[in-house]
Amino acid sequence: MSKDLKQQFVSHLFNARNRVRFAMDDMFKPLDITDATWRTLFFLRQEGNGLQQKELAKTMGIESPSLVRLLDNLAKKSLIERRTDPNDRRSNTLYLTKKSEALFEQLDVLSKQARESVLKDVSNEDIKTCIRVFEKILSAQPNE
Repeated sequence: MSKDLKQQFVSHLFNARNRVRFAMDDMFKPLDITDATWRTLFFLRQEGNGLQQKELAKTMGIESPSLVRLLDNLAKKSLIERRTDPNDRRSNTLYLTKKSEALFEQLDVLSKQARESVLKDVSNEDIKTCIRVFEKILSAQPNE
């Protein structure tokens, strides 16, 4: 019995994501950067300084308590700063530090190498098609 086409697509999507993640992990090992560390930093950079912790957790698709430990480690390494949210004293906002910006210079070079390796046999046209599909998936309303 063959797999449903959409099931096969989602299965390949998860496997492709893991392939990219493992390639990044391999490239970042010499910098002593873990998957959890680089993903947190990348998401924070993507969303911008001043993001609330709970919003970062939501963006990353993890629970807030799981994020707290990651942020504690990043703060100990001076890669992020936590600041009290001026609009909600119960919340913290997050900021990248100069040290994390310097780290990004290295991570950007290494992540480009990982992308080039993983996507070496994929045409630009195929990549554009995937981006269009991902944009549709990301813009779809849940439970439609």
